[in-house]
Amino acid sequence: MSDSDPDFWDLGEESKPVGRKKARPKKTIGFPEYAPHVPENISKGVTPSLPNINLKENKKVPEYMVKGTKGKREKAQKENGNDSTSEEKSSDDNNDISDDLESEEDADEDDSEEDEEGNNDLVQKRQEETNGSSSDSSNRTSLLSGSDLPQDSPKDAGLTDESEKSSKGSRSESQWMVEEYLLPPQQKLKLALYRGRKLLAAKEADGAVREFVRAQALARIVHGDQHWRYCRCKVFLAQAYLYLKDYAPQGETQAREAIDTIAAHLSTPLAPSKKPQVHHTLLWGYLVSGEARTKLGQLVGAQEALSHALHHTRIYTRMVSKRKKKLTPSLTMDRALDLQVKVLSAQATLYTKRGKFSKAKERLELTISTIEKEGTGVEDPGLVVPLQQLGQLFLNNGEADEDAETGLECLARAVNITQVSNRPGSVAECEARGLLVEHRLRLRRINSQEALRELHKLYLLYSRLHGEQSSKTLAMHNLTVQVLLQEEDYEQALEQLKTRLKLCREAHGDYSTQVCGVLRQLSRVHALKGDLSAAASALDQCLHAEILIYGSSSRRAQASRLRLRELIQHLPLALRMKMWRKHPELQNKPRFRNL
Repeated sequence: MSDSDPDFWDLGEESKPVGRKKARPKKTIGFPEYAPHVPENISKGVTPSLPNINLKENKKVPEYMVKGTKGKREKAQKENGNDSTSEEKSSDDNNDISDDLESEEDADEDDSEEDEEGNNDLVQKRQEETNGSSSDSSNRTSLLSGSDLPQDSPKDAGLTDESEKSSKGSRSESQWMVEEYLLPPQQKLKLALYRGRKLLAAKEADGAVREFVRAQALARIVHGDQHWRYCRCKVFLAQAYLYLKDYAPQGETQAREAIDTIAAHLSTPLAPSKKPQVHHTLLWGYLVSGEARTKLGQLVGAQEALSHALHHTRIYTRMVSKRKKKLTPSLTMDRALDLQVKVLSAQATLYTKRGKFSKAKERLELTISTIEKEGTGVEDPGLVVPLQQLGQLFLNNGEADEDAETGLECLARAVNITQVSNRPGSVAECEARGLLVEHRLRLRRINSQEALRELHKLYLLYSRLHGEQSSKTLAMHNLTVQVLLQEEDYEQALEQLKTRLKLCREAHGDYSTQVCGVLRQLSRVHALKGDLSAAASALDQCLHAEILIYGSSSRRAQASRLRLRELIQHLPLALRMKMWRKHPELQNKPRFRNL
């Protein structure tokens, strides 16, 4: 008798056919001794001859799985009783990174009463959908976290109920980046903005540009290319272009596109004027546009953009001061006072370029007084940049000796503030000390021995911070060589230049612009020392490299030929003939005349 025979499962007494023998089940492994769909046979005993596959084996369950199931049951019961308590507990389980990401969109939607009502309706609909059908649907979990979360709140992939470790102890980004491809575009947008702002603060140019480009594409998908959040991504990208990569045209283009889009939809649901985020975006857009145009020489457009930036700065400061709700991460990364200082400093730079030194001085003095009143006092770190700008303004454009003294005092005050507010040997302190030493050397207000000690310290610090081939390290090296030449210490100057020549050849090769510059300085120092043969040899190497780099008819090669010709004429006869044979075009041959 086969399994498909209807009499195979017909075991009931009431349905027993007349005149037919009672069917007996076929004893095969894998089948129960009674039919699963016959309720009368459930209470019957089980014979030991057949395996009972309906009974589970008593396996030892790990403790963390028992705790997870208990937590889910308690959570489901509390959700059926009170939905508000479950939301509070789910928010408490999130770690610091997820709280930072979730608060951005939640705080953005809580600015107006209409947005709050819309959010309440959405929350009620979601709760009805999750709690309506069955208890299993109420316990739906996220793909990444394994806990009940709103759809717009990302959470770590490693923070699951099946994980053996506690979710509160994990803080690494790799745990919540493993399954990022499973996230919807809205959560990917939050992660891209979080990473981009983090890299922007760390001054990682390539990484910040990459993340903001990704955020811009995701914002177009989620919100559209007319929404203020899309414009905010463009403004962040403009900041990365201008401040990190020094791409003024690209930064100005991105900022101008964002400004035009928001201005076209201001006071609409696409860009509500009551949101401080909109004015924050406009503020940064106008500021980036103004500074980029200042670098490009478009001074009239830069002045207009910076005036708009100052206007939106005042509006944003007033809105943030009256706001009682929690600010989003994009707003907490900038203080209102710092933004006002940046705009005033940009205006001072613009007035300096236009030659209006009195207005630039007024702006910088207003900036310093504002920081001292509204900041932490006379040692506020925000005073460093305006003090340096004011000091350079006095030193470069001052007419009397009093202006030079005032400028040096401003630079010295900036150095003291950096030493108080930063750790010893910080980047800010090194830059402030280097600027002060440079101007003191130019004005001859420092002793040579003291200047050499200070330059040696700065050279070591810059080489550790930026490397031996950075522009700032080479600037300290050039200042050291200048001081040694003023003191007529040619031996030390030659040692410094030979060390630098070796480093330049290792970094840039034998035929490079940097090597040519060092060889030219070597030739000059040898000539000042009186060793003309060594000076001609160094200049000969420089000429050979310049011909290969720029060409034989370039201006630099022609200038090196003229200097080399003058040196050859003062050499001894043997060396002079050797150099003439090597460079026959430099000889002053007499003109042939027919008799």
